[in-house]
Formats: sequence, structure tokens, C-alpha cells
Amino acid sequence: MVSLLRIFPLLLFLVGSVFHTGCVGVTEEEVLLSVEYTHSNGTIVEEFVDGELVSRAVVTIDFDFTKTEASTPFEFGIWGIEGPLSQNKNGNVISVDFSEHGIWDLTAFALSEDGARATEEIVIRVELQIEWEEKTTYDPKPLAIDSVSEFSGVPASSILIHSKVENPVLIENIGGGREVEISWALIDEIGIACQSQKGYVDEGEEVAWNTVHFGTYEVHELHIEYEEGQDYIDVFQRVYIQYPETYETKPNTTQ
Repeated sequence: MVSLLRIFPLLLFLVGSVFHTGCVGVTEEEVLLSVEYTHSNGTIVEEFVDGELVSRAVVTIDFDFTKTEASTPFEFGIWGIEGPLSQNKNGNVISVDFSEHGIWDLTAFALSEDGARATEEIVIRVELQIEWEEKTTYDPKPLAIDSVSEFSGVPASSILIHSKVENPVLIENIGGGREVEISWALIDEIGIACQSQKGYVDEGEEVAWNTVHFGTYEVHELHIEYEEGQDYIDVFQRVYIQYPETYETKPNTTQ
């Protein structure tokens, strides 16, 4: 038998050769792409007052290319569905704004001067939240719910609706108001009510309708009809357009 004492030095030599620092790094005509991001989803928030859009907050995600390496000078960027969303200008972090809800299919890339190229597919999930407020009204305006994304190959999974109607006190500490009857309806593109609900609200009280709708392939309108009463009402509504979580790429780093 061969003595282990004779084999052991040879094994040390082989292991040392494999892990020698001179063999690690970027070789000629090679790009090692590394892009880090702390989140891969977000929610656009739109605020409406008396039917008018007053603010809109888009989703911004940072993509960090600091650890990307190449054998020659290189450029990097993010490609979207309709072409480049952003390429490096200054620094190693690219901030991308997402102004529309949907499932975004992105491609991170790095391209060196000698033609070497590396890419990575990233899927971002962007949802929509609508905040709606109307005060002192007899005739609430319809709330348009556009759940159809023009570019996303994945349809929205659901529309969540929370609609609250308040009947404020007519005269503080005195009252004098009456019950108000209202009705809700979620109307599709051809004018058919997909869902509906009646509600009654006394002075100083509130009533709410909470529902979920899965028909996301067309635009809807949420209507509140003032059926009977004499008091002004206040309306507060929140609508979510949601997408399946399973499609998004999970973040690869933490803050």
C-alpha cells in the first residue's frame, strides 16, 4: 500500500493549485454581472378629491451594479418591455421609476468594450392603490377603475374595494338630520352591474361596503347612488388593483 504520509503532501499541492488567487477574477473578454436590489414590488398611490386627481406617487426601485466586473471598460443598464428604461450615467446605482401597474419583465445587462455581454432577467410587481374623498355631496361622482395593463402579459388578480359613506351631524350637539339611503354598484364596460349593495346611514353614523372582484379584464366604474334622504354625505373610498405575488423575482439583498 502507498503510505498516506507520501500522498498527503501531493494533495496539499493540488488543493493549493486549484485555489491559488492568481486563478480567480475576470478573464479576457468576460463580464461578471452582479445587480442587487432590496425590493421587487411596490404600489402606485393615486389620491382624488372631489373626483380630481391631486397627487400620484410612482414606484422607484434602485438597482446596484457596484459588484459588476469586466476585463475592459463596460456599460450597464436596465431594459424594459419597450426598450431601455435606464443606462448608467453617474455612479453604479440605477433608479427606475414605474408609473404603470402590472408585471414588469426587465433585463439587467452589462456590455464590455470587447463585446462581452451578460444579462439577468428580473420581474417586478407593481400594484395600484386609489384613495378617493368627496365631502358634502348629494351626487357622488363615479370612480373609474382601470385594471387593464397595456403592456403586462399577466392580468391583475383582483380588485379590492372599501367604500365608506358617512352622514355627518347636521348641527353639532343638536342634530336634526335624517337617515340616508344609498346604493353601490360596480359597473362594467357595457353598463351591467357586476356587483351591487344597498346601505342606510343615520345622522352621525357611517356605513361601508367591502368587496372583491376578480373580473380584471376590463375597465369598471364604482357608483354610489343617493336614493333617499335630505342630508349631505361624505364619501371615502380605497381601491386596490392586485397582481399575483408568485410572478415577481425575490430581492437578492437587504437594506
